[in-house]
Amino acid sequence: MQDGDPKVVLANGCFDILHAGHVMYLEAASNMGDLLIVAVTRDKHVNKGPGRPVNKEEDRLRVVRSIRYVDFAFLCDDSLDALEAVRPAIFCKGADYKGKIEHRHYDYCKANDIEIRLTETPIYSATKIINDRLKHG
Repeated sequence: MQDGDPKVVLANGCFDILHAGHVMYLEAASNMGDLLIVAVTRDKHVNKGPGRPVNKEEDRLRVVRSIRYVDFAFLCDDSLDALEAVRPAIFCKGADYKGKIEHRHYDYCKANDIEIRLTETPIYSATKIINDRLKHG
């Protein structure tokens, strides 16, 4: 990054069944820099259980692009794919990733001088929301 260049933040996720936790995460990520780029995981790489994702990748991408905190969004295979494509100043993950950043992502960020930051937003889970609805009607 050169002086005067915008500080780019990369956020990544499935964003299936968008909920308030997603919006708070993206708002917090946008506050970490000048430009928020969001990588939405492709359907074939979503590992959330049977029947997931509920929404197709193009629909999830469209919804993420509509959020005012997001400057640009694109589809990716995984976080490493997104990191290599964007090479941000900051890689932002949600608070639920504390102690769970994959070694290959950590190593890539360290080797490329990318700061990893976690939000301090409340933790929500679309999977839990869906399962609770199915269980309790």
